[in-house]
Amino acid sequence: MRPGAGGSAPSGPPVAESSRTAESPPRQPVLPVADSALTSAPPAAWRQPPRGYWRDAFRRLARRPMPMAGLVILITLVLLAAIGPNVSPFSYEEQDLFSTNQPPSSVHWFGTDDLGRDIFVRAWIGARISLFIGTTAALLYFVIGMIYGGIAGYYGGRVDEVMMRVVDTLYGVPHLLVTIMLTVVLQPGLFSIILAMVATGWVGAARLVRGQVLQLREMEYVQATRALGGQFPRILGRHLLPNAMGPLIVAATLSVPSAIFTEATLSFLGLGVPAPLSSWGTMVSDGVVTMFTGQVWRLLVPSVLISLTMFSFNALGDGLRDALDPRTRQ
Repeated sequence: MRPGAGGSAPSGPPVAESSRTAESPPRQPVLPVADSALTSAPPAAWRQPPRGYWRDAFRRLARRPMPMAGLVILITLVLLAAIGPNVSPFSYEEQDLFSTNQPPSSVHWFGTDDLGRDIFVRAWIGARISLFIGTTAALLYFVIGMIYGGIAGYYGGRVDEVMMRVVDTLYGVPHLLVTIMLTVVLQPGLFSIILAMVATGWVGAARLVRGQVLQLREMEYVQATRALGGQFPRILGRHLLPNAMGPLIVAATLSVPSAIFTEATLSFLGLGVPAPLSSWGTMVSDGVVTMFTGQVWRLLVPSVLISLTMFSFNALGDGLRDALDPRTRQ
């Protein structure tokens, strides 16, 4: 039957609606923007790349005035110790008996001692000796302590028990007393003083390194290195000590003034460097007799230099302790 002849036409698809749908894509929903700040560029802090550990530590250290003041003073002392004796026409051992106990003047900037020697030159020669003894002794403290404490902390068990009993025994002996006894027995000189100071001075570093290694040896990366066949020297040098370096640097910085003060004590007792060399301790020992005779500059100059060195190292050590502490990272 033809359409329209006695029946209704068959229903077909809505041509107009289907063509409209094919011609225009569906409308995307538009989300309302609640705050225009969300569409703005991210803050500068979000765009900064992550800082490294040491760079971030230096940034925190530079924000603190006292550690930076200590660092500036320390650098100044080192520079003056290096170039100070060269800017004066006098020698540290040159005597002028016609110019004894002269006060500071344009000729002798820090005055002269009882033998007519220039105190300015002798002060900076003493700075070289005192700083050399202090830094060398502190370095040896931690070289020996890292090896000894690293072995004890890594192996643990009976090895740790035996090694730490030796450390506890040496730790109970007064360090200064042992140093004085060994200095008396050994030949006088720089290296004899350093050897006497290192004899028992390393035990504190060994205990510190052992504690750090005991914590780090259970970390996943250390366990993975051991599972892959890594040997003890590689694990200690590549994984344990580098990750424990922050507390070690702080302790080493704080041990330098202790070593300098020990050397000054030995020199004050007459067990320091032999004459005609000078150190700050020998200058204090020579100048203490002038407290009641009016030549106060002989005692004041080395005392001020020792005090400035103590302050600079301690302030820098305190700043490094806070800067290298991961709990203070922001």
